Amino acid sequence: MTKEKPPTSESRLDITALNLSFADLPISTACTKVVRGCGGDLAELEEWLRECFAEGASWCRVGNAVHTVTDGDAEMRLVPRSDTPDWHVNYFHASWGNREGKRIPPEHRPDFARYVDRRYQARESCLQGEDLRAVAAKHGAGGVDQLVRHHRAQLAEWYDAMDELLRAVQTAPNLAKWANAVAKDELLDWHRTREYLTSAVLQYHHGDAGPRPETVWGNLRFDFSTVSMELVPDL
Repeated sequence: MTKEKPPTSESRLDITALNLSFADLPISTACTKVVRGCGGDLAELEEWLRECFAEGASWCRVGNAVHTVTDGDAEMRLVPRSDTPDWHVNYFHASWGNREGKRIPPEHRPDFARYVDRRYQARESCLQGEDLRAVAAKHGAGGVDQLVRHHRAQLAEWYDAMDELLRAVQTAPNLAKWANAVAKDELLDWHRTREYLTSAVLQYHHGDAGPRPETVWGNLRFDFSTVSMELVPDL
């Protein structure tokens, strides 16, 4: 079994005392966010995991990992650890049972899963002018500059993640219909986040960002390494 590493920002908690296993391998660690999701109650976590990954439960294999299949906003995931023959449990911040996940062909789920992990690590909340003013009050202009640069770097990482996904799934000059739909949805989200950042900076420096749409439709082109995408309404 090829080993995979969980996202690097995760903290692990040893749960070997729960005596859980899947496919004859122990589930030995859990992301602290998963434990907090159970209110820190390990008995509840044990019951939850036994239910999620029981024989006949709704789960699927995605590459070397095992994901629950729900219609919520996130899945539970078992990831093979890189250092020992056992499992680490964490959240997968997407869903295979909702509209987004259902349109991903099974053979491309590993590509999308890698994208989701990078997207989740890079995606930040939408900044507004008052956020920058709050930082300025505590840390001065240097703090504002650092925050804006951080969000700009996160946007670049997110965009690079999209580029990697499109390279992985493109098998013809034009993207498949499902990939095109996914890319447009992701670009709308990315563009909205970037627009909030630029508007926040404008408002912080000049007091008024002017009218701002929640999402922007129009002839906006985004160039990736293998394809260009335009955000235009589907007629």
